[in-house]
Amino acid sequence: MSILGYHVRDCALNTNVMQVPGLITVVNTLAERLRWARDQRGLTQGQLAKRAGVSQGTIGNAESGIRDKPRELLKIARALQASPDWLESGRGDWQAEEVNFEEVAMKRRVPLISWVRAGLWGAVEDHFHPGDADEWAEAYDTRPGENAFALRVTGDSMTSPIPGDRTFPEGTIIIVDPGKAAGAGDFVIAKDVATQKATFKRLVSDGGRWFLKPLNPSYPTVEIDDPNIRVVGKVVEYQMRGKL
Repeated sequence: MSILGYHVRDCALNTNVMQVPGLITVVNTLAERLRWARDQRGLTQGQLAKRAGVSQGTIGNAESGIRDKPRELLKIARALQASPDWLESGRGDWQAEEVNFEEVAMKRRVPLISWVRAGLWGAVEDHFHPGDADEWAEAYDTRPGENAFALRVTGDSMTSPIPGDRTFPEGTIIIVDPGKAAGAGDFVIAKDVATQKATFKRLVSDGGRWFLKPLNPSYPTVEIDDPNIRVVGKVVEYQMRGKL
């Protein structure tokens, strides 16, 4: 319990209640918690949006439940001096005046998109936002940029048969950051502009020539000698978990 915003949990009903003098407010959802916290800070939606560096529409959509998991949650929490974990899930105390947001930032949600959509992605320098997603992945070990996205590995071309070697079996979630430059040895997502198909391979260099190399030797290594082949983004993290 906390004195300001006396916090009561009714585990039997799975209900969160915020009680202040003369007022009891049910806060079961992120939208309700966000409205409640904003009221406690005496802010309008526009004022909160300005503090957080987001649009007023972002705040309005979150408070109306249209966006139940806004990507800007960390910015909004910082502006409210509220706990991001409490805003998202209702766990813990709502205030976070001493929160270390640098540590919180290490865990960031990114949209989990389809390979079809990855093939439609622009070049690395494009500032394309993936927007909302039905599924999300969380980056634990890296700080991917605002355009980062996740993919679920399909097939076995990146499954290494060598014991102890790095491998990405089917179903592995990879976090891709289009804003990070890729070099020799990095794992990347590349696409064929002509077919709009995306692929996951290791970027290697040999004698000034560049190749996309699978970890499974049963699949061919492809030389990047076609201007239609573009590297879309660098893989910065994978789950089952590690930082690249």
